[in-house]
Amino acid sequence: MASTISWLDHSEDDQRRVREILRLFEDTDTVDDLGIGTIRDAISNSLFPGTSVIQTRARYFLFVPWLFRRAEQRHPQQLVAKATDMERNLIEPLRAGGDTDGLIGVQQGKDVRTLPSAIFWGGLIRYGIFLSPSLTIRQYGRQFARGLAALDSEDEIGDRIPSFWQRDIPDPPSDLFRFKVATFDLTREEAEWLCERIISSDRPDQPASLLTAYIRDLRRGDPLVTADAMWDAAVPTDTPPSIAELVQHAEQFSCATQGAALLYNLMLAEERLATDLEPTDGTSVDNYRLRLAEWTATATRIRLAAWAGRIADFWDCVLDNRVRIPHETQIFLNGWAHLLAEDLRHLATSQDARALIRDREFRHKRGQARLANKKRLREWTGNAGTRPLVFRWPQVQRMLIDIADGLDQPQAEGGHAVA
Repeated sequence: MASTISWLDHSEDDQRRVREILRLFEDTDTVDDLGIGTIRDAISNSLFPGTSVIQTRARYFLFVPWLFRRAEQRHPQQLVAKATDMERNLIEPLRAGGDTDGLIGVQQGKDVRTLPSAIFWGGLIRYGIFLSPSLTIRQYGRQFARGLAALDSEDEIGDRIPSFWQRDIPDPPSDLFRFKVATFDLTREEAEWLCERIISSDRPDQPASLLTAYIRDLRRGDPLVTADAMWDAAVPTDTPPSIAELVQHAEQFSCATQGAALLYNLMLAEERLATDLEPTDGTSVDNYRLRLAEWTATATRIRLAAWAGRIADFWDCVLDNRVRIPHETQIFLNGWAHLLAEDLRHLATSQDARALIRDREFRHKRGQARLANKKRLREWTGNAGTRPLVFRWPQVQRMLIDIADGLDQPQAEGGHAVA
């Protein structure tokens, strides 16, 4: 029987997390076999709130409210159905615009399963663009229809329904709803508005996020320096010290967990060889021994052992952001840090390190642990979680580029015409 997933009215955050997990499982190199995802996400949320690994282009933060507000006006009793139809209708105009980088539905077209509204809903709430944070998309549609029905029964005017969206959102392009051609290019007004929404979303009792610091730099006219990893670029001018420290910890944590993943894959390669399964390029023992040697050189260069010896500093920085990390996850990272501080050069042959990895996989995955389940071991094709953690940086950098390009546009004299 084919398996299916059906959505109940859980929170959009819950649904977003499931979508992100499914997205990660599409890429075997990012599967969280050792259960460090809660730490990764805690760091990502502190640095880049309102973002996710499945977000793409910044203008979706305007496309979605434009389409839903249009549906409110034209199809109030079928709000969600008509708005999502418009989301699908927008795919071809964006394709016609010539820039398909980050186009949601670029391959499936109108048959795409996950629409921009579902992907960006958490960010729309976080940035105060959608004003009812407790509502899912479906609940919003039902509540809007009920409110309209109540006003109709009293023979009142529909514009007395409370707005679910920020009222100061820039008007859409006058031809957007003709669905002929659209682009991801932000106007100056749109970019400035989105900057303001992001900055204003920071919690008053917490330091400003790294995302806010980047936005403030862009608004001052400072150029955005692109890099493969956020720690390869200088942090923005106004980055709070605690956030700058978290960036440094993120680099070390990424390296530390990559070492654990490489050892885990080496152990899988050895187990596979011992069961007489034919090795492939991805399951070669020699491949993982070589990669562990290369990793050791990197870890030595960034002084990972010294960081691991002060793992309490890492926890102070991460947990200071009021996040909750499972106790067993903390125990695993503390144990791994102890081994790194003791002798990271001989992890490949360390029985203590191997025992820790084996125990962690079993506790995290139980009967699905590859090191204990031969069927799962046969299904392993290599590179399980071996890519360094990047904490959503590629997605955030893409959106920052969009915003920077928008801020470089000339100020429109009259703005967009109202659609």
